[in-house]
Amino acid sequence: MKHIFFVLLLSLATLSCKNDDKKNHERITNSTITKVTDTATINGILLELTDHNGQAGLRINSKEYRVSGSIKISPPCYFLRWEKNTIENFSYPDYGVDHALAILGNTTKQNDQRTCGTHLQGILFKKENIIITNTTLTQSFSCTDTGADEKVFWGFAHE
Repeated sequence: MKHIFFVLLLSLATLSCKNDDKKNHERITNSTITKVTDTATINGILLELTDHNGQAGLRINSKEYRVSGSIKISPPCYFLRWEKNTIENFSYPDYGVDHALAILGNTTKQNDQRTCGTHLQGILFKKENIIITNTTLTQSFSCTDTGADEKVFWGFAHE
């Protein structure tokens, strides 16, 4: 009788562990990871480009600015910069744009030093709004460290 009880108890413990393994596996596979791919500070506002399970996003740390629009280009995304790692940034007061930025997506590593890609999208600061443009450029090859021609920023600001 003791042996039957022991075998029964051992069987229940084994089945219980097997179910726990399934639950733990589901937790791991269903978990979501948000990775910050690049950051910039404009007007004292920290902007974070994120990759949330293959969906690009923009996070800000401000209560005074509102974000509208969504990033349509493929992550990981990066801000375009020019010499000395400065964010490429233009102002178009005639259209109320305080800052026009461009982000690069659909990227590939050229080597350990350079990140390049073929898709661009704009981010505009207008008054208390941060607007992610609807317009995307999908045929322009750019690298994060060389930026883009100002006409790209002008186009985003004047859409």
